[in-house]
Amino acid sequence: DNTLVNSKWGMKSEDATSLVVRNNIISNITDDGMHFERSSSSSISGNLIQNCTDKAIALLTLTDVTVENNTLVDSNWGIYSNDATPLAISYNYISNMKEDGIQLKDTA
Repeated sequence: DNTLVNSKWGMKSEDATSLVVRNNIISNITDDGMHFERSSSSSISGNLIQNCTDKAIALLTLTDVTVENNTLVDSNWGIYSNDATPLAISYNYISNMKEDGIQLKDTA
């Protein structure tokens, strides 16, 4: 339940386990709205992320992550994943992206 505006990253986490990121408002970000790297057993849900210069949600080298019920608008990419296994993405609203709404690389 945080409101994060006008910064480089909204949230950035590396090497974390069992994160629950829920019900945040992130807006006017000059890089990624949420950036998670080398994390596991985590959930990202119920967030509003808007107006990010890069990715609304970036997922890099993750294990066992769920992304659901988020609203992502007016960013470059919606959900970007590289090397996330397993990854569950469901019930997200993604609108007005300059690039892909969801981009998956080396992800299962």
